[in-house]
Amino acid sequence: MAPRIPATRKALPLSRQVPKGSPRAARQAAYLGAHALRRMGVRQTKRAALGAAMRDIGKHKLAERHLQEQQVRLEQLVRERTVQLTSALEAAQIADKAKDAFVANVSHELRTPLGAVIGLSALALGRCENPAQRDYLEKIGKAGKHLSRIINDLLDLSKIVAGRMEIETIPFSLRSMIRHAEGLMANKAESKGLLLEFSIDDDVPDRLAGDPLRIEQILLNLIGNAIKFTPTGRVDVHVSTQTRAADSIRLVMSVADTGVGIRAADIGGLFQPFAQTDVSMTRKFGGTGLGLALSQHLAEMMDGRIDVDSREGVGSNFCLAIRLGLGMDSDPPEDEPGQAISPPDLHVAQASVLVVEDDAMNMEIAVELLQAVGIAPRTACNGQEAVEILGESDAGRFDLVLMDIQMPVLDGLSATRLIRTWPGFDRLPIVAMTAHVLAHEKRISTDAGMNDHVCKPFDANDFYRMLAKWLPEHRAAGTPAPAEPAPAPTPVRPTLPAIRGVDTAAALTRFFGDEQRYRYWLTKFVEESPSVAPEIRRAMAAGRTELASRMAHTFKSRAGTLGLNELQLRASALETALNDPPAGVPELRGLERAIDEARREIATALGL
Repeated sequence: MAPRIPATRKALPLSRQVPKGSPRAARQAAYLGAHALRRMGVRQTKRAALGAAMRDIGKHKLAERHLQEQQVRLEQLVRERTVQLTSALEAAQIADKAKDAFVANVSHELRTPLGAVIGLSALALGRCENPAQRDYLEKIGKAGKHLSRIINDLLDLSKIVAGRMEIETIPFSLRSMIRHAEGLMANKAESKGLLLEFSIDDDVPDRLAGDPLRIEQILLNLIGNAIKFTPTGRVDVHVSTQTRAADSIRLVMSVADTGVGIRAADIGGLFQPFAQTDVSMTRKFGGTGLGLALSQHLAEMMDGRIDVDSREGVGSNFCLAIRLGLGMDSDPPEDEPGQAISPPDLHVAQASVLVVEDDAMNMEIAVELLQAVGIAPRTACNGQEAVEILGESDAGRFDLVLMDIQMPVLDGLSATRLIRTWPGFDRLPIVAMTAHVLAHEKRISTDAGMNDHVCKPFDANDFYRMLAKWLPEHRAAGTPAPAEPAPAPTPVRPTLPAIRGVDTAAALTRFFGDEQRYRYWLTKFVEESPSVAPEIRRAMAAGRTELASRMAHTFKSRAGTLGLNELQLRASALETALNDPPAGVPELRGLERAIDEARREIATALGL
């Protein structure tokens, strides 16, 4: 057994020292060397492990610091991006409101003179016997209606893009809608020598629930396209059932033609806005490429779609598939599409109506429209007067209230909110008379408690449709009839000269062709309009921006009724600009100059 080696390096006692050179001394030396090497290796291993651990700790701390820096940077980027997105959203919302206002103004300005073009050309056509002139008038009417459809398509498409298009669900008769569509398209097909046939499968129910106006809009677009692109042959419209559930049905309307067909490469872009198959098609057949895009959007809003199968030179087949509710036989049918309401069709002579309007000219026109159907209305000049009149009467005294929105003392919205708090007045129909016709503007009126809207300047058909909707046809027995209305002034033969900047034709339609009354209000404009701009300026200087905006709105309505289209646009721009009062100053100056110019033109033409 090897001797035990001491842990210290102290010299051994002489008695225990091993002689040098002996085998035992060699073994002892070897053992001591090995032991020293082992200790040295342990120390080196420990130092290496410690160094590695320190390096690992350093790397970990470095990585942790890097992660913290990245987190701080990321949070900063998120904050910056959030600020950017918030600013972009606010800018988009402002732009969206500006677009809504622009679309409303443009649509109003286009529809008003366009309605006069279509209406007056139709009146002139009925009195014209000269063949060449009749041909001109017919072409004017067709061009006007075509332009009207384009405007309507643009407005509908903009509503869908903005998410403001609403689809109704009301009971309607499918076969009645198909008959109406057939009546509208029959002459168009006949004029090209085409055979147009409609068929409905026997298992298709007649009473359905959906939006008949939008369904017919899609169907007419598909049929119109089929007729347009079919030089010879036929167009077949077929209605069938795809699937049926307990309370709904999947309806398929197919429109097949023997026309020019569509190239396979062009089918994919058919439903894009402003898309046409090619330039030559546009030149040959016309169109804007809006109809199919709009129709597809409408179909999708009704849980459906439009598919097309076509071969170039053979023909096309467009299939509209939508889901509709099942109606009941007891459901009241909707009005026939396109049905016009005229005064003789109304039986409301004993109805009691309150007209609330601060503009004398608009009041006169509304009263005239009511008197034409035998109604002698009660009138009020502002919301406060209306509240007092209604507060002194029983809840059932009035059948209808026509309420302007922007008025002095108490506006129409505030008056309506107050009236709705009274017991028994929750069912009184209150209809807004206003130029605010955008969806979000209508929602404000609806939220205030109003039931419906009629637009200014007034359209007689729209006005009478509104009366037919909200007035009872017969008053209760024993209710005293109102006094006989005063006879309207007898229209004189039109002798009004052309006035630069004034759409006299459109304006005369609003005055029922009564030139004498129109001249009266033009004269009143010349006398009273010089005070408009100064009064608005004083209100702005006093910080009464709301009053200034209301005055601009009132003037806009009057200018539109009189056919002063440029003034109406300038007043509308001023009304919008008053949201930021400093921006309204240049608009007011422009309006003032335009008023002076219009006054001179009217005064010269009328010899004032």
